[in-house]
Amino acid sequence: MPSLFIASAKLDSIQVIAILAAGILGVPVFIIVHYGLEYCYLVYARRFCRKNGFKMVNWRSGPAFDESGFKTEFTIFELDCLDGQSQRELIRLLIWIFGIRKMLSNENYPESHHEVSPAS
Repeated sequence: MPSLFIASAKLDSIQVIAILAAGILGVPVFIIVHYGLEYCYLVYARRFCRKNGFKMVNWRSGPAFDESGFKTEFTIFELDCLDGQSQRELIRLLIWIFGIRKMLSNENYPESHHEVSPAS
């Protein structure tokens, strides 16, 4: 009986080549989708800043997790912005493919982040 399953699991050379080709072609598609989504999220964040009178200086992103620790479909965008009085603000947005879900926080930029690391 086990030999029946082993015999059905054998792949010929064309099937092996097709599996390898799918894997090789899948990597660039994954990268294109990943960077495409990040660019889309950046467009939403820039629009948010422009609409609220901020000037974006820097940004970073990371996955959002729910209370139980599972990754959600959302991404957290942290924006380092300048307001109308040139005060630095740290804004956290919850973004997904259809736009900004909500603003998580808007606070003054922490003084600890203003310090420049010593040159090596």
